[in-house]
Parts: sequence; structure tokens; C-alpha cells
Amino acid sequence: MEQEFEVESRLEATEEERAGGERRFVNGIAVTTAVLAVCAALSSLLAGRAAHHSLAELNKAAIAQNLASDQWNFYQAKGIKRHVFEVQRDVLRLQPSPAAAARAVAYEKEIKRYGTEQDKIMKDAQARERERDEDQAAAQRFDDRYQRLSRAVTSFQVGIVVCSVAAIVRRRSLWYLGLVAGAAGLVFLGQELLPLAGGRAG
Repeated sequence: MEQEFEVESRLEATEEERAGGERRFVNGIAVTTAVLAVCAALSSLLAGRAAHHSLAELNKAAIAQNLASDQWNFYQAKGIKRHVFEVQRDVLRLQPSPAAAARAVAYEKEIKRYGTEQDKIMKDAQARERERDEDQAAAQRFDDRYQRLSRAVTSFQVGIVVCSVAAIVRRRSLWYLGLVAGAAGLVFLGQELLPLAGGRAG
């Protein structure tokens, strides 16, 4: 009789241990899923900001390109006017009259003026092109960040789904697989957060 009671006590203890282990397993999955969800939300927020900044930089680059094109068009217009004055000056130089010579001198001044204006316009156009290149490079950096953060979001979401399935079917191997997916997401997220913590601009 005492032996039967001892066996039943052991069985009850084993069932309680199993139930406690099961409870810890499910609680572990719940905590893992919550952490992965927070990380996915943070990654998604940062990815959205990176995409926004990338588009803003591309817009700035497009504006700079338009301004550079306008300046080059202005440069060409000044060049055409300068060429017209050069042709007229050369024609006047072929005429022997003092009036033609005086007019040729006046045209020479106009040619120099247009040349000076062209130099200034060219420098402005080149400055706009440098702005365009800098804005395009900044847009590319933000796009690279967006790509890494998107991979982080995807990894976290995969981890959440796998952990949810692990809770339903009670399989530790699936939970571990969800942890691996979450760890991959943390690597991608860490690539963004660690440089920012170190003071990287962007």
C-alpha cells in the first residue's frame, strides 16, 4: 500500500515537472515573440525613415540636375551671342573705315563680357553638378540602410511566425529556428544601430 502511494507520488511529481517545463517553454516562446515583434517594429520604423531620406535626397539631386542643365543652356546661349559678335567683329576688321574699326573695338568688349559671363555660368553649373553628385551619393547610402533594415524586418517576421508555430505544435526545434531567424535580424539591425551609436551622421 505504501509502495502504491510512493509510485503515485512520483507520477504526480513527474506530471507536475512536465507541466512546469511545458509552461516555461510556452512562456519562453511568448517572451521571444514579444522581443522579436519590438525589434521588427523598430527596424520597420528605421527602414521607413531611411526610405524617406533616400527619396528626399533623390529629389534634391533632380533639382540640382535641372539647375545645372539650366545653367549649361544659359552658357550655350551666351556662347552663341559671343560667336555672333566675333563674326561681326571679324567682318568689320576687313573694312578699312575708322567707323568700322571703332565698332569692331566695341564688339571686342562685348565678346570679352560674354566670355567672362560664360566662365561664371560654367562654374555655377559645375557647382550644381557637384551638389547633384553629393545628393545622389547620400540617397544611395540611405537606400543601402533601407535594404539592410528591410532584411532585418523580414528576419524578425520569419522568427515571429516560426515561434508562433512552435507554440502551437509544441516543438522546441522550431523555437530554436525562430531564435536563429531573430538573431539574423539582430545582425542586420545592429549594422545600423552600432554606427549610429558611434556618432555616424546620416
